[in-house]
Amino acid sequence: MHAKAAITVLRSREEVERLWRSGDHRPEYISSAGAEVTFKDAPGDRGTEIHVDLAHDAPAGKLGDTIVKLAGAAPLAKIKDELRRFKQLMETGDIPRSDATPEGESAERKLKQRPAQPLSASELEKVGVL
Repeated sequence: MHAKAAITVLRSREEVERLWRSGDHRPEYISSAGAEVTFKDAPGDRGTEIHVDLAHDAPAGKLGDTIVKLAGAAPLAKIKDELRRFKQLMETGDIPRSDATPEGESAERKLKQRPAQPLSASELEKVGVL
């Protein structure tokens, strides 16, 4: 399986490459996974495209892929998360986090989800609707 992802960062290619290679900004998972990373000038002088290609072989074929995804360790998701964080850091100097899910995406949280349901009378009273 190949996990491929790309993102555009609104900075010069030289600056993006320099910061990517620095220890302070380098995405850990992408670096440790041995992914092939390429940098290209974005069309129309719109910054730099970062392309990541990770050749990943999950144990036990498709069953292994499913287990990896359920465990919250899907390589493509991790690559995309790290690229988004890098872009945020480069463009804003900060990585914003939602108070709703500060730990990020996890399979355990997804399994606990339930369909939307109307609030009970006690819940409506608690929020001051009744």
